[in-house]
Amino acid sequence: METVKYTASHHNLVVSALATKLAHQIDPDNQVGCMLAANAPYPRTCKPKDIWKARQVENQSYFFIDVQVRGDYPPFILKKLERKGITLPFEEGDRELLKQQTVDFVGFS
Repeated sequence: METVKYTASHHNLVVSALATKLAHQIDPDNQVGCMLAANAPYPRTCKPKDIWKARQVENQSYFFIDVQVRGDYPPFILKKLERKGITLPFEEGDRELLKQQTVDFVGFS
């Protein structure tokens, strides 16, 4: 099930990059952004394992923004996928598209 989640997420990120590319082709002055709608997770207790879990949840919610802003998957996501045996469905040109078609701004909600 997690493979499906990351595969769908990857396709959404590629489509976002394609939309950004198209918007800039239509009008180079267009500003294309993405939005972060995440709440800061609080640890259940002050125990290190709970604090670490809250941090992992927070990182998970930011990984979309990392790809859209930086143009690449964060290393912690790639390592997590590798450990789980999940391979993202990169097609020819996907990496270059993500790297070249980053968003112009991030909105916060």
